[in-house]
Amino acid sequence: MYFSPRCFKFLYTVVSLCGISANASAATSLLVSGHAGMVGQYTNSNPPLGLNYNAIRVPIGLLLSAKPSDNLDLYLGLDYAYNNYPSTATLLGQTSSTSSSNPNGQSTPVPFAYATNGTTAYGQNTDTPVLTSAYFTYQTSAGLLKAGRFPRHWGLGIWYNSEWSPTGAALSTTDAVAFKSDLNLFDVTVYYERLGTGVGGTNGDANASAYSVEVRLKADPADSPSSGVNREIGLAFSKFDHNISNTTLNILDVYGKFYLEKFFAGGEVLYPSGHTQNPNYQTLGGSAVCSLSYSPASTQNMTCNSQDISAFAFLLKSKYQFDGRDDSSLASTEAAQKILGTADRMPSQIASLWIGYASGGSNQFNSSSTTQGNNSITAVSINPNIQPAFLMFNNTMPPVTGMPNGAITNATFVRADYTYESPKFGALGPVITWSRLNSLNGNYSNSNPICKTAPTVTPNSAVNKVCLGSSGNLGVEVDANYHYTTQDKLDVGVDLGYWLVGSAWQVYGKGAPNPVFGGRVTMGTEF
Repeated sequence: MYFSPRCFKFLYTVVSLCGISANASAATSLLVSGHAGMVGQYTNSNPPLGLNYNAIRVPIGLLLSAKPSDNLDLYLGLDYAYNNYPSTATLLGQTSSTSSSNPNGQSTPVPFAYATNGTTAYGQNTDTPVLTSAYFTYQTSAGLLKAGRFPRHWGLGIWYNSEWSPTGAALSTTDAVAFKSDLNLFDVTVYYERLGTGVGGTNGDANASAYSVEVRLKADPADSPSSGVNREIGLAFSKFDHNISNTTLNILDVYGKFYLEKFFAGGEVLYPSGHTQNPNYQTLGGSAVCSLSYSPASTQNMTCNSQDISAFAFLLKSKYQFDGRDDSSLASTEAAQKILGTADRMPSQIASLWIGYASGGSNQFNSSSTTQGNNSITAVSINPNIQPAFLMFNNTMPPVTGMPNGAITNATFVRADYTYESPKFGALGPVITWSRLNSLNGNYSNSNPICKTAPTVTPNSAVNKVCLGSSGNLGVEVDANYHYTTQDKLDVGVDLGYWLVGSAWQVYGKGAPNPVFGGRVTMGTEF
């Protein structure tokens, strides 16, 4: 694919508007980096309707970077992903899909919510290139200025996640102006963000703004990297406002990462709170669009009552390397896995434990035709790049409201795994995952009109079309993973899984769900 240098024209325009001189004091350099992959998978008897999937995904991304001066850098990135996955969640931070046209033909931002009738497939449009990066950075004596659309990652990635993998969702991005100051052990970044821009809408009601600040305590530079001793603690706060839908969110995210020779412990906590009249929160337990007539027309995409938001999510991870070698640390082993081929790595044995939680609410199971139980939204979704199990949290799971799928909501999970890696044949090991629902479906009865009708799953529907969730048991899954990385950084992986599906997926009036098995082959590289 050929990119003309004119692609950077608008970035130069932004630079000039900011009063930054682009006169080069060194020769301009142009670098190309990116990623590419292919995923093929088969899953049998996916709940709730026993559907089989033959799915394929082909993600490709390119990033052009130019350095016209010592202080100025320009970036332009495009991502493309062909896939035939069912439509599913997009989260705040994925700027290309942070809004959805509602039944009135208007668009409103949907932070922490699914699109009501979105057409995106697992966070990316099928057969449509997405502009993921278009920004500049300028180094000043006080800090780094960044403006445009750029990737965003924070902590372990349960909110903002830009860690690419062939099986993952769209990378988190933000449209923002940011300034970062490095204060030795601390760095502080402030953002002014625009969300839902450039997505249509009849009254400009897609536009929303956020003010954010990130404070991070970094490792002591005096610590030797080879020692494996490291620590990082961060606190982020974001205030999101969308006046037309009366939405105000205060989003707090705190994380910590600690390496001590052969041991790692990390955790992240996400706490959004506020209020909204935005019906796009319906899949997180919010009300449907108000049936009353309002003037002006833009208020027709509001709920009748303001709804309080108070949700909670966390992820804990721990790892231990117990191969008995004194000349290696867990931190150095993980660093080698990122930059070296399998044949150049040292043997290792690593065990890890994950514990995750995303709050839910019984209101998530309500449809637009039923009375909303209360005006409290207590549910949240974890970024779909966090996939503790191959089948239970697979990206081909249908988006049934109240139930977890590619993006985890209303669920607690525990995952344990072990990986043995040899430079001769690669890395392999088992994974076992257990999960349960946090809030049950209080409408699981014959009095619910959904339960009385034939169950259906409409991927683009905003409401639950299947009556389930009377039990908290989501089941237990056992996976087997294998990976090998060639010298030129091509990673080849094979995943096999067997999921003993729990009674939480049992449809009203139907028998117990069948076990699910599946396989997946992946190839991916970053260059």
